[in-house]
Amino acid sequence: MPDFGFVGPSYTTPSIYQDAQECINLYPEIDPLKQPGDRGVVALYPTPGLTKLFTLNNAPVRGMRALSGGQYLVIVCGATVYSVDTSENIHFIGTLTTSAGPVSITDNVNGAQGLYCYIADGVNRYVWVVSPSSFQTLPSTDGPWQGANVVDVVDNYIVYNQPNTRDWAATDLASPYSTNAYYGVKDSSPDTLVSLICDHRQVYLFGEKTTEVWIDVGNQITGITSFPFARVAGTSMQHGIAAPFSLARFAEQFLFVSKDERGQAIIGGVVGYQFQRVSTHAVEATLAGQYIADAIAYTYQIEGHEFYVVTFPTVDITWVYDLQSKMWHKWLSLDSSGIYHRHRSNCGAFFNNVNIVGDYQNGNIYILDFSNYTENGNTIRRLRRAPHLTTDLQRQYFDELQIQFQPGIGLNGQTFTNKNLSPTSITIAPSGTYVIAPTQVVNIYYTFSINGETVGANPQAMLRWSNDGGSTWSNEHWVGIGQIGRYKNRAIWRRLGMARDRIFEVSVSDPIKCVIVSANLKASVGSN
Repeated sequence: MPDFGFVGPSYTTPSIYQDAQECINLYPEIDPLKQPGDRGVVALYPTPGLTKLFTLNNAPVRGMRALSGGQYLVIVCGATVYSVDTSENIHFIGTLTTSAGPVSITDNVNGAQGLYCYIADGVNRYVWVVSPSSFQTLPSTDGPWQGANVVDVVDNYIVYNQPNTRDWAATDLASPYSTNAYYGVKDSSPDTLVSLICDHRQVYLFGEKTTEVWIDVGNQITGITSFPFARVAGTSMQHGIAAPFSLARFAEQFLFVSKDERGQAIIGGVVGYQFQRVSTHAVEATLAGQYIADAIAYTYQIEGHEFYVVTFPTVDITWVYDLQSKMWHKWLSLDSSGIYHRHRSNCGAFFNNVNIVGDYQNGNIYILDFSNYTENGNTIRRLRRAPHLTTDLQRQYFDELQIQFQPGIGLNGQTFTNKNLSPTSITIAPSGTYVIAPTQVVNIYYTFSINGETVGANPQAMLRWSNDGGSTWSNEHWVGIGQIGRYKNRAIWRRLGMARDRIFEVSVSDPIKCVIVSANLKASVGSN
């Protein structure tokens, strides 16, 4: 029974007896040169690890943005705003009046002032002029109101909302200031304006239940300063947004967690002024009846995959949608008790040729690193749970299961990279203490060992199964994936018993490149 559907996405239905598939910390990749049924037409690859760049103040990383020109990354951590340059020098910019919750950041260019950054935290709006550096909280006299939740830029205007109203406004042209008090009203429906985004030179206004689109039409009334935007006729959509910070750019569109008059938690985007659903029933089932207004999202792209990463903090789960495969997987972190939780990343940006994310708790800034198989040294447990195996609920006898991992990837040791902003030291007995100077990169070849065995030197896969549709599970059964250089190693489990409804589950916790190419099963059907 070759390629019996072992490799695939996360898809657990409300009744696990229909489907109980899981794909955690692995993402499916489709080989376009193969046909359905071929070995390896879909493989599972490991999600990236986290390599720490530096730590800011001990607070949540609330938002980040790579500014235009690629020379600066702006990060909000707690109440503090920092800039990072391409040499990874960190500079204090200023302080916000709030210290928790997501922030919105954009940037623009002014002919007199040059590049500037615009930040909103709900209570206030803030401006950082890059050179010469200056930071200010915009006063209540700037524009028609003081605060904003979300900001964006279009046609040299920065646009922003007024919290808990239908109103939105724009700065003066190519200016961080709103002296002319441009503002408009999301008026096609009475629901409150929740979020906005600028896409293809149009402004999408997301309400609680509906969405409408505006466009820059210029100041058309002679001698009168007028709001330069007007609603595009025929663009009202019967989908609003459930979580303002679930909105993120994705390829040539954007995705968000939706809400309308009939319910919420469908994830989709807008194509040609039409809402298109991308979430599955399995994704939506994990969110049904849950508080999801705090959902946050960002996107990143690598090796042709574009990923929409959406975290639901209250639900404690992170879902990831892959544009290339059109499949969903879970991206989860382990606690010290081995329990899965939401992923540690809270926001992300592409800066200095790497994807950078911030930790939702402790001020750590990480690189999404596909060559690091840990989360800043912490274990990543990768898990795949296959579909139900049943033949008219007749007895099946399972002789052998072989999973084709990428073999020969055991570790001799690892390279440890530490980047610090202040002197520190690492003690590695019995070799001594290594003092690390500020910003110096130190590579130390080392191994971890438990009971005398190097972790990852002989990587193991753990198999267990359920004979009752996923309600209860067998003991754990371990086999080797392959020590370094053993490229012919096969991960095989034999004498696997009998069942009428069997689910196989395999997991790997070793810090290795865990690739699952395919699986083969030898089984036979009984007479009853």
